[in-house]
Amino acid sequence: MNFQGRYDDPMTLTRIPSSDQLFLLNFIMSTYLGPDVYSDNPRRSASQRLAEGLPPYTSKNLGASFISISQLESLYYYVLRRAHPALVLEPNMLHSYLEGNLPLPSLELLEYCRQFTSFFPLNIHEHKRYSINNEVIKGIVLIDDPVTSHMKEDAERFKSISGVANLKIDKIRSLSYEHGYQKRKKDHEQNSMKNSEETISGSVSNGNGYTSAKFQENNRKMQHLNSMPISLSPPVTSMITHVSEGAFKRTCKRDGPALMPLIIVPSMDQYFSDSSIILNGTAKKGIAGPPIGVLDIGVSKVAYFFRVALPGVRKDYCEFSCEIQSDGKVHLQGSTSGGGTIKKRSRVFHMTFQQLCPAGAFTLSFSLPGPVDPRLVSPNFRSDGIFEAVVIKHES
Repeated sequence: MNFQGRYDDPMTLTRIPSSDQLFLLNFIMSTYLGPDVYSDNPRRSASQRLAEGLPPYTSKNLGASFISISQLESLYYYVLRRAHPALVLEPNMLHSYLEGNLPLPSLELLEYCRQFTSFFPLNIHEHKRYSINNEVIKGIVLIDDPVTSHMKEDAERFKSISGVANLKIDKIRSLSYEHGYQKRKKDHEQNSMKNSEETISGSVSNGNGYTSAKFQENNRKMQHLNSMPISLSPPVTSMITHVSEGAFKRTCKRDGPALMPLIIVPSMDQYFSDSSIILNGTAKKGIAGPPIGVLDIGVSKVAYFFRVALPGVRKDYCEFSCEIQSDGKVHLQGSTSGGGTIKKRSRVFHMTFQQLCPAGAFTLSFSLPGPVDPRLVSPNFRSDGIFEAVVIKHES
Protein backbone atom coordinates (compact mmCIF):
# COMPACT_ATOMS: atom_id res chain seq x y z
CA MET A 1 0.00 0.00 0.00
CA ASN A 2 1.47 3.33 -1.06
CA PHE A 3 -0.02 6.77 -0.53
CA GLN A 4 2.73 8.80 -2.20
CA GLY A 5 1.60 11.73 -4.27
CA ARG A 6 -1.35 12.74 -2.10
CA TYR A 7 0.18 15.47 0.07
CA ASP A 8 3.72 16.73 -0.22
CA ASP A 9 4.91 17.34 3.32
CA PRO A 10 7.57 14.74 4.18
CA MET A 11 8.31 16.39 7.55
CA THR A 12 5.03 15.08 8.95
CA LEU A 13 6.20 11.49 8.44
CA THR A 14 8.93 11.78 11.09
CA ARG A 15 6.79 13.27 13.86
CA ILE A 16 5.55 11.16 16.75
CA PRO A 17 1.88 11.68 17.70
CA SER A 18 0.84 12.51 21.23
CA SER A 19 -1.10 10.10 23.43
CA ASP A 20 -4.31 12.11 22.90
CA GLN A 21 -3.85 12.06 19.12
CA LEU A 22 -3.37 8.29 19.16
CA PHE A 23 -6.35 7.80 21.45
CA LEU A 24 -8.65 9.79 19.14
CA LEU A 25 -7.34 8.00 16.05
CA ASN A 26 -7.74 4.49 17.45
CA PHE A 27 -11.15 5.32 18.92
CA ILE A 28 -12.49 6.53 15.55
CA MET A 29 -11.12 3.64 13.50
CA SER A 30 -12.12 0.90 15.96
CA THR A 31 -15.52 2.35 16.94
CA TYR A 32 -16.92 3.63 13.64
CA LEU A 33 -15.57 0.75 11.55
CA GLY A 34 -16.06 -3.00 11.79
CA PRO A 35 -15.43 -6.16 9.78
CA ASP A 36 -18.21 -7.27 7.43
CA VAL A 37 -18.49 -10.69 9.08
CA TYR A 38 -21.46 -12.75 7.85
CA SER A 39 -22.24 -14.15 11.31
CA ASP A 40 -22.34 -10.71 12.98
CA ASN A 41 -25.95 -9.56 12.73
CA PRO A 42 -26.05 -6.66 13.26
CA ARG A 43 -22.48 -5.81 12.30
CA ARG A 44 -20.23 -4.91 15.22
CA SER A 45 -17.36 -2.47 15.45
CA ALA A 46 -13.81 -3.73 15.85
CA SER A 47 -13.68 -2.62 19.49
CA GLN A 48 -17.06 -4.20 20.27
CA ARG A 49 -15.94 -7.56 18.84
CA LEU A 50 -12.83 -7.47 21.03
CA ALA A 51 -14.86 -6.54 24.13
CA GLU A 52 -17.40 -9.33 23.52
CA GLY A 53 -14.68 -11.89 22.85
CA LEU A 54 -16.14 -12.95 19.49
CA PRO A 55 -14.24 -15.65 17.60
CA PRO A 56 -11.62 -14.61 15.02
CA TYR A 57 -12.52 -14.56 11.34
CA THR A 58 -10.80 -15.01 7.98
CA SER A 59 -11.27 -13.32 4.61
CA LYS A 60 -13.66 -16.14 3.65
CA ASN A 61 -16.05 -15.01 6.41
CA LEU A 62 -16.31 -11.46 5.02
CA GLY A 63 -18.96 -9.94 2.79
CA ALA A 64 -18.42 -7.79 -0.29
CA SER A 65 -18.35 -4.45 1.56
CA PHE A 66 -15.34 -2.17 1.29
CA ILE A 67 -14.23 1.37 2.13
CA SER A 68 -11.82 3.59 0.24
CA ILE A 69 -8.77 5.35 1.64
CA SER A 70 -10.29 8.75 0.80
CA GLN A 71 -13.43 7.79 2.73
CA LEU A 72 -11.36 6.86 5.78
CA GLU A 73 -9.67 10.22 5.51
CA SER A 74 -13.04 12.02 5.28
CA LEU A 75 -14.39 10.05 8.25
CA TYR A 76 -11.43 11.01 10.45
CA TYR A 77 -11.61 14.73 9.71
CA TYR A 78 -15.41 14.79 9.87
CA VAL A 79 -15.54 13.31 13.37
CA LEU A 80 -12.79 15.69 14.58
CA ARG A 81 -14.11 18.78 12.80
CA ARG A 82 -14.80 20.47 16.19
CA ALA A 83 -11.63 19.27 17.95
CA HIS A 84 -8.67 21.52 18.69
CA PRO A 85 -6.34 21.59 15.64
CA ALA A 86 -3.41 20.42 17.77
CA LEU A 87 -5.24 17.11 18.34
CA VAL A 88 -5.74 16.39 14.62
CA LEU A 89 -3.10 14.60 12.59
CA GLU A 90 -2.01 15.84 9.18
CA PRO A 91 -2.81 13.63 6.15
CA ASN A 92 0.64 12.04 5.74
CA MET A 93 0.65 10.92 9.37
CA LEU A 94 -2.86 9.52 8.95
CA HIS A 95 -1.76 7.56 5.88
CA SER A 96 1.24 6.17 7.78
CA TYR A 97 -1.19 5.00 10.48
CA LEU A 98 -3.36 3.26 7.85
CA GLU A 99 -0.24 1.52 6.55
CA GLY A 100 0.77 0.46 10.07
CA ASN A 101 3.97 2.55 9.87
CA LEU A 102 3.18 5.51 12.11
CA PRO A 103 6.01 6.18 14.64
CA LEU A 104 4.63 5.55 18.11
CA PRO A 105 5.59 7.07 21.47
CA SER A 106 7.65 4.89 23.81
CA LEU A 107 4.74 3.94 26.06
CA GLU A 108 3.98 0.48 27.36
CA LEU A 109 0.19 0.75 27.30
CA LEU A 110 -1.40 -1.50 24.66
CA GLU A 111 -3.76 1.23 23.45
CA TYR A 112 -0.78 3.30 22.30
CA CYS A 113 0.78 0.40 20.37
CA ARG A 114 -2.17 -0.20 18.06
CA GLN A 115 -2.50 1.01 14.50
CA PHE A 116 -5.11 0.51 11.79
CA THR A 117 -3.63 -2.85 10.77
CA SER A 118 -4.01 -4.05 14.37
CA PHE A 119 -7.80 -3.87 13.99
CA PHE A 120 -7.95 -4.82 10.29
CA PRO A 121 -4.97 -7.07 9.41
CA LEU A 122 -3.60 -6.87 5.87
CA ASN A 123 -3.77 -10.65 5.39
CA ILE A 124 -7.54 -10.59 6.00
CA HIS A 125 -8.63 -7.20 4.66
CA GLU A 126 -7.12 -6.93 1.18
CA HIS A 127 -6.06 -3.53 -0.13
CA LYS A 128 -7.04 -3.17 -3.79
CA ARG A 129 -5.86 -0.28 -5.93
CA TYR A 130 -7.82 0.65 -9.07
CA SER A 131 -5.81 3.81 -9.78
CA ILE A 132 -3.24 5.99 -8.04
CA ASN A 133 -6.02 7.90 -6.25
CA ASN A 134 -8.52 5.09 -5.81
CA GLU A 135 -7.59 2.39 -3.30
CA VAL A 136 -10.09 0.38 -1.29
CA ILE A 137 -9.91 -1.95 1.71
CA LYS A 138 -12.18 -4.96 1.48
CA GLY A 139 -14.47 -6.37 4.13
CA ILE A 140 -15.04 -3.20 6.20
CA VAL A 141 -18.36 -1.51 7.01
CA LEU A 142 -19.20 1.85 8.57
CA ILE A 143 -20.92 1.81 11.99
CA ASP A 144 -22.88 5.08 12.09
CA ASP A 145 -24.42 4.53 15.54
CA PRO A 146 -21.78 2.61 17.52
CA VAL A 147 -22.41 0.73 20.77
CA THR A 148 -20.18 2.08 23.54
CA SER A 149 -21.60 0.35 26.63
CA HIS A 150 -18.43 -1.74 26.86
CA MET A 151 -16.18 1.35 27.06
CA LYS A 152 -18.04 4.08 28.91
CA GLU A 153 -14.89 5.76 30.25
CA ASP A 154 -13.25 5.88 26.82
CA ALA A 155 -16.46 7.23 25.27
CA GLU A 156 -16.64 10.06 27.83
CA ARG A 157 -12.96 10.87 27.31
CA PHE A 158 -13.49 10.93 23.55
CA LYS A 159 -16.46 13.31 23.85
CA SER A 160 -14.52 15.56 26.21
CA ILE A 161 -11.45 16.13 24.02
CA SER A 162 -13.07 15.84 20.57
CA GLY A 163 -15.98 18.21 21.11
CA VAL A 164 -18.46 15.55 19.97
CA ALA A 165 -21.69 15.45 21.99
CA ASN A 166 -23.42 12.58 20.16
CA LEU A 167 -21.46 9.64 18.74
CA LYS A 168 -24.05 8.95 16.03
CA ILE A 169 -22.90 10.27 12.63
CA ASP A 170 -24.40 10.84 9.18
CA LYS A 171 -23.18 8.15 6.76
CA ILE A 172 -23.13 10.27 3.60
CA ARG A 173 -21.62 13.39 5.15
CA SER A 174 -18.96 11.51 7.10
CA LEU A 175 -17.66 9.68 4.03
CA SER A 176 -17.75 12.70 1.71
CA TYR A 177 -16.53 15.42 4.08
CA GLU A 178 -14.20 17.91 2.39
CA HIS A 179 -11.58 18.99 4.89
CA GLY A 180 -9.11 21.86 4.76
CA TYR A 181 -6.16 19.84 3.48
CA GLN A 182 -8.22 18.57 0.58
CA LYS A 183 -9.41 22.07 -0.34
CA ARG A 184 -5.82 23.33 -0.41
CA LYS A 185 -4.83 20.37 -2.57
CA LYS A 186 -7.63 21.18 -5.05
CA ASP A 187 -6.62 24.83 -5.19
CA HIS A 188 -3.01 23.81 -5.87
CA GLU A 189 -4.09 21.47 -8.69
CA GLN A 190 -6.30 24.16 -10.24
CA ASN A 191 -3.47 26.71 -10.13
CA SER A 192 -1.07 24.20 -11.66
CA MET A 193 -3.55 23.44 -14.43
CA LYS A 194 -4.08 27.16 -15.09
CA ASN A 195 -0.32 27.75 -15.31
CA SER A 196 0.04 24.81 -17.70
CA GLU A 197 -2.71 26.18 -19.95
CA GLU A 198 -1.03 29.59 -20.00
CA THR A 199 2.26 27.96 -20.95
CA ILE A 200 0.67 26.02 -23.80
CA SER A 201 -1.09 29.13 -25.13
CA GLY A 202 2.27 30.93 -25.38
CA SER A 203 5.12 30.28 -27.78
CA VAL A 204 5.51 26.50 -27.59
CA SER A 205 7.50 24.07 -29.71
CA ASN A 206 7.03 20.31 -29.47
CA GLY A 207 10.65 19.48 -30.24
CA ASN A 208 10.06 18.55 -33.90
CA GLY A 209 10.03 22.07 -35.33
CA TYR A 210 6.30 22.69 -34.89
CA THR A 211 5.38 26.19 -33.80
CA SER A 212 2.73 26.99 -31.24
CA ALA A 213 0.16 27.80 -33.93
CA LYS A 214 0.68 24.52 -35.75
CA PHE A 215 0.67 22.57 -32.49
CA GLN A 216 -2.66 24.14 -31.47
CA GLU A 217 -4.10 23.51 -34.93
CA ASN A 218 -3.22 19.80 -34.71
CA ASN A 219 -4.64 19.72 -31.19
CA ARG A 220 -7.94 21.18 -32.44
CA LYS A 221 -8.06 18.51 -35.16
CA MET A 222 -7.54 15.78 -32.59
CA GLN A 223 -10.30 17.22 -30.37
CA HIS A 224 -12.63 17.39 -33.38
CA LEU A 225 -11.86 13.78 -34.20
CA ASN A 226 -12.39 12.59 -30.63
CA SER A 227 -15.70 14.46 -30.37
CA MET A 228 -17.14 12.63 -33.40
CA PRO A 229 -19.67 9.92 -32.48
CA ILE A 230 -18.55 6.37 -33.21
CA SER A 231 -20.80 3.68 -34.56
CA LEU A 232 -21.69 0.91 -32.14
CA SER A 233 -22.12 -1.53 -35.02
CA PRO A 234 -18.97 -1.34 -37.19
CA PRO A 235 -18.27 -3.81 -39.99
CA VAL A 236 -15.93 -6.70 -39.18
CA THR A 237 -12.47 -5.98 -40.55
CA SER A 238 -8.92 -6.95 -39.75
CA MET A 239 -7.98 -3.38 -38.79
CA ILE A 240 -9.59 -0.51 -36.90
CA THR A 241 -9.66 2.66 -39.02
CA HIS A 242 -10.85 6.14 -38.06
CA VAL A 243 -11.22 8.76 -40.83
CA SER A 244 -12.12 12.40 -40.26
CA GLU A 245 -13.83 14.73 -42.71
CA GLY A 246 -10.49 15.93 -44.09
CA ALA A 247 -7.47 14.03 -45.28
CA PHE A 248 -6.42 13.10 -41.73
CA LYS A 249 -6.40 9.33 -41.26
CA ARG A 250 -5.00 7.00 -38.64
CA THR A 251 -4.86 3.25 -38.57
CA CYS A 252 -4.41 0.96 -35.59
CA LYS A 253 -2.32 -2.05 -36.46
CA ARG A 254 -2.85 -5.39 -34.82
CA ASP A 255 -0.21 -5.32 -32.11
CA GLY A 256 -0.04 -1.55 -31.56
CA PRO A 257 -1.84 0.64 -29.00
CA ALA A 258 -5.37 1.78 -29.76
CA LEU A 259 -7.05 5.03 -28.66
CA MET A 260 -10.82 4.90 -28.32
CA PRO A 261 -12.51 8.32 -28.75
CA LEU A 262 -15.07 9.83 -26.39
CA ILE A 263 -18.21 7.72 -26.52
CA ILE A 264 -21.45 9.50 -27.34
CA VAL A 265 -24.32 7.50 -25.89
CA PRO A 266 -26.74 6.87 -28.79
CA SER A 267 -30.50 7.15 -28.73
CA MET A 268 -32.70 4.06 -28.61
CA ASP A 269 -33.48 4.35 -32.32
CA GLN A 270 -29.78 4.19 -33.13
CA TYR A 271 -29.40 0.91 -31.27
CA PHE A 272 -31.37 -1.00 -33.87
CA SER A 273 -29.85 -1.10 -37.34
CA ASP A 274 -29.19 -3.63 -40.06
CA SER A 275 -26.03 -5.63 -39.52
CA SER A 276 -24.23 -8.54 -41.07
CA ILE A 277 -23.73 -10.06 -37.60
CA ILE A 278 -26.46 -12.57 -36.74
CA LEU A 279 -27.33 -13.10 -33.10
CA ASN A 280 -29.61 -15.72 -31.57
CA GLY A 281 -31.16 -16.31 -28.16
CA THR A 282 -30.87 -13.64 -25.49
CA ALA A 283 -27.96 -12.02 -27.34
CA LYS A 284 -30.40 -11.09 -30.11
CA LYS A 285 -32.05 -8.61 -27.74
CA GLY A 286 -28.80 -6.68 -27.34
CA ILE A 287 -26.69 -4.80 -29.84
CA ALA A 288 -23.83 -5.81 -32.09
CA GLY A 289 -21.02 -3.47 -31.17
CA PRO A 290 -17.24 -3.30 -30.82
CA PRO A 291 -15.71 -5.99 -28.58
CA ILE A 292 -14.45 -3.30 -26.19
CA GLY A 293 -16.44 -0.27 -25.14
CA VAL A 294 -20.10 -1.36 -25.21
CA LEU A 295 -21.59 0.85 -22.52
CA ASP A 296 -24.68 0.92 -20.28
CA ILE A 297 -25.53 3.85 -17.97
CA GLY A 298 -28.18 3.86 -15.25
CA VAL A 299 -29.51 6.69 -13.06
CA SER A 300 -31.06 6.69 -9.58
CA LYS A 301 -31.97 9.51 -7.20
CA VAL A 302 -28.53 9.64 -5.58
CA ALA A 303 -26.12 7.83 -7.91
CA TYR A 304 -25.10 6.82 -11.40
CA PHE A 305 -24.33 3.27 -12.50
CA PHE A 306 -22.30 2.25 -15.53
CA ARG A 307 -20.95 -0.98 -16.95
CA VAL A 308 -18.53 -1.43 -19.82
CA ALA A 309 -17.65 -4.55 -21.81
CA LEU A 310 -13.89 -5.15 -21.57
CA PRO A 311 -13.24 -8.68 -22.87
CA GLY A 312 -9.61 -9.71 -22.87
CA VAL A 313 -8.51 -6.79 -20.66
CA ARG A 314 -6.00 -7.56 -17.92
CA LYS A 315 -7.43 -6.88 -14.45
CA ASP A 316 -4.18 -6.17 -12.60
CA TYR A 317 -4.17 -2.67 -11.08
CA CYS A 318 -0.83 -1.96 -12.80
CA GLU A 319 -2.44 -2.85 -16.15
CA PHE A 320 -5.89 -1.32 -15.64
CA SER A 321 -7.06 1.95 -14.09
CA CYS A 322 -10.29 3.91 -13.75
CA GLU A 323 -10.22 7.68 -13.21
CA ILE A 324 -13.48 9.51 -12.46
CA GLN A 325 -13.58 13.31 -12.51
CA SER A 326 -15.97 15.52 -10.58
CA ASP A 327 -17.66 16.69 -13.80
CA GLY A 328 -18.72 13.10 -14.55
CA LYS A 329 -16.04 12.20 -17.09
CA VAL A 330 -14.76 8.62 -16.80
CA HIS A 331 -11.42 7.50 -18.21
CA LEU A 332 -10.50 3.81 -18.41
CA GLN A 333 -6.98 2.70 -19.36
CA GLY A 334 -5.63 -0.79 -19.79
CA SER A 335 -4.19 -3.30 -22.19
CA THR A 336 -5.68 -6.23 -24.04
CA SER A 337 -4.14 -9.66 -24.41
CA GLY A 338 -3.86 -11.62 -27.60
CA GLY A 339 -2.03 -10.86 -30.82
CA GLY A 340 -1.18 -12.55 -34.09
CA THR A 341 0.38 -15.54 -32.34
CA ILE A 342 -1.14 -17.30 -29.33
CA LYS A 343 0.71 -19.84 -27.19
CA LYS A 344 -1.30 -22.42 -25.28
CA ARG A 345 0.89 -24.78 -23.30
CA SER A 346 3.12 -26.53 -25.85
CA ARG A 347 1.11 -25.41 -28.88
CA VAL A 348 1.53 -22.24 -30.94
CA PHE A 349 -1.45 -20.87 -32.88
CA HIS A 350 -1.16 -18.38 -35.73
CA MET A 351 -4.39 -16.42 -35.83
CA THR A 352 -5.90 -16.42 -39.33
CA PHE A 353 -9.27 -14.92 -38.36
CA GLN A 354 -9.67 -12.22 -35.71
CA GLN A 355 -12.63 -10.13 -34.63
CA LEU A 356 -11.54 -9.22 -31.10
CA CYS A 357 -9.73 -5.97 -30.38
CA PRO A 358 -6.02 -6.04 -31.33
CA ALA A 359 -3.56 -6.58 -28.49
CA GLY A 360 -2.05 -3.50 -26.89
CA ALA A 361 -2.90 -0.47 -24.80
CA PHE A 362 -6.23 1.33 -25.00
CA THR A 363 -8.02 4.33 -23.52
CA LEU A 364 -11.79 4.57 -23.16
CA SER A 365 -13.53 7.81 -22.14
CA PHE A 366 -17.17 8.73 -21.66
CA SER A 367 -19.32 11.12 -19.65
CA LEU A 368 -21.94 10.42 -17.02
CA PRO A 369 -25.14 12.52 -17.15
CA GLY A 370 -24.02 14.91 -14.39
CA PRO A 371 -21.36 15.84 -11.79
CA VAL A 372 -20.30 13.24 -9.21
CA ASP A 373 -18.22 12.83 -6.07
CA PRO A 374 -15.16 10.83 -7.25
CA ARG A 375 -14.42 9.71 -3.68
CA LEU A 376 -17.74 7.85 -3.41
CA VAL A 377 -17.31 5.14 -6.03
CA SER A 378 -17.88 1.40 -5.83
CA PRO A 379 -15.98 -0.35 -8.67
CA ASN A 380 -16.19 -4.02 -9.59
CA PHE A 381 -14.36 -5.84 -12.38
CA ARG A 382 -16.48 -8.93 -12.90
CA SER A 383 -15.11 -12.31 -13.98
CA ASP A 384 -17.16 -12.18 -17.21
CA GLY A 385 -15.19 -9.20 -18.55
CA ILE A 386 -17.64 -6.49 -17.47
CA PHE A 387 -16.34 -3.52 -15.48
CA GLU A 388 -19.07 -1.76 -13.51
CA ALA A 389 -19.23 0.98 -10.92
CA VAL A 390 -21.68 2.99 -8.83
CA VAL A 391 -20.81 6.68 -8.34
CA ILE A 392 -22.64 9.00 -5.95
CA LYS A 393 -23.98 12.22 -7.48
CA HIS A 394 -22.52 15.52 -6.37
CA GLU A 395 -24.78 17.47 -4.03
CA SER A 396 -25.24 20.97 -5.42
